[in-house]
Amino acid sequence: MTSGRTSWILEVHDVLQEDPILRRLAALILTTATLTACGQSEGTQDPLQVAEVLEAAKPALSPAQNGTPPGEITPGGTFTEGDTTQKFQVNGRNVELDRLRSAVFEMTTDDKGAPNRGAGLRAGDGATNGVPDRYGRLLVVDTRGGEFIAFSVNPLIMRQRYPLPGTPYGIAYDGKRDIAWVTLTERNEVVGLNVAGGEPTEKHRFPTVRQPNTVSVDQESGRVTVTSGDNGGVQVISP
Repeated sequence: MTSGRTSWILEVHDVLQEDPILRRLAALILTTATLTACGQSEGTQDPLQVAEVLEAAKPALSPAQNGTPPGEITPGGTFTEGDTTQKFQVNGRNVELDRLRSAVFEMTTDDKGAPNRGAGLRAGDGATNGVPDRYGRLLVVDTRGGEFIAFSVNPLIMRQRYPLPGTPYGIAYDGKRDIAWVTLTERNEVVGLNVAGGEPTEKHRFPTVRQPNTVSVDQESGRVTVTSGDNGGVQVISP
């Protein structure tokens, strides 16, 4: 049996050596199979799934408060974990942020009008929250990787990538001033990034209430509201 199999392998080898077209075709098939295997984790057919068990990133547990943060602070503050998928309208197109896969997808529809995932890109190591801006981009925080990332759509392209140490989590966008506000839960801080240029630049940084999991901004006044995730208070800052 072994002798027969060996003979067949040798015959195939001789054919490939004699026919350059078949040889190139075999090489192409082998390369494609190798790349496909590298892009997928074992046991899955999803090229954007890099771990067998998918888990959304979470905010860091904040340290104890060091001093009194600026602004007006009122008691309270709770936090509810959001869905594993966030949906947005960006530049007239439907976009999804998949927090489990840490990926951004353009959404399409099939011939029956049902939603379908189109092009997708990785969004760092653990993207958690996003918000559209007035330039037709989706602004995303990579909580695990400690980064701010901006994607344009149609086509889906990563446009900006900016380091934000301190476990970024909450994000809000001031469209009047082109400031993206991002909370850093590991540091009890909120950072204001100017995103109008080709690269984000830090414009503001304030200490916050403990566990600053969420942030919002008033589009008219520019006032920023940071809410604690564990009853540490609600803070209003006027930059």
